[in-house]
Amino acid sequence: MKKINIFYSHYNVEGRGTKGRPSWFDYENCFKNLLESIKNKNVDLYVIMDGKLESNWIFNYREHYRSYEIKGGTIASVTEGVYSFIKSLNLPDDELVYVLENDYMHTGEWVDKVIDLYKNFKGLTYISLYDHNDKYFLPMYEDLVSKIFAADTHHWRTVPSTCGSYITTSKIFKEDYDDHTGVTTPVGDHHKWLFLSETKNRFVLTPVPGLSTHCMEGLLSPTVDWSKI
Repeated sequence: MKKINIFYSHYNVEGRGTKGRPSWFDYENCFKNLLESIKNKNVDLYVIMDGKLESNWIFNYREHYRSYEIKGGTIASVTEGVYSFIKSLNLPDDELVYVLENDYMHTGEWVDKVIDLYKNFKGLTYISLYDHNDKYFLPMYEDLVSKIFAADTHHWRTVPSTCGSYITTSKIFKEDYDDHTGVTTPVGDHHKWLFLSETKNRFVLTPVPGLSTHCMEGLLSPTVDWSKI
């Protein structure tokens, strides 16, 4: 695997925002955590900004990333802007595309463990670094069966779906572009992933324990003390 390309979707926000967040959450800390986790790694970071970079704290870190500004305003228009930008780069088929929202924290070893996974297994389609906590307590997942993948350094499991942050190859990204931009798929992340599984035999792997977490109170990847990270 040549390189991981991160496409960080951001907008003019700071602090905790308005959603239910853990007490330690902060958007800028999430970004600083990401920068630390990719230091000296074979990773390219792109910040796709909904609005003007100069109007937000993320502008202060501009030496660490390449940037692209879009005029979004809605989830649909931001998705279209982010995905069309990624497509325009026409990355080599074997490079990795990491579509990332701005409210995730990462462990320090996630890059190495992703590369390890791809070295150990062929035919992977999608991975998420987020071990969804709801898979362990929602009634709809009581009978969930997962296939376990044991790479050299981490365990991974199949799950039915994930959120809007995920990793795939550039080849798969191009093939599924219309599905991710809503041209062919039902509305909502969960339904989109089920559709991809049913129509294209795509599958999602998540790590156990998680290598990232969506920073939502009550839904953090379990067994990791994210406040210390």
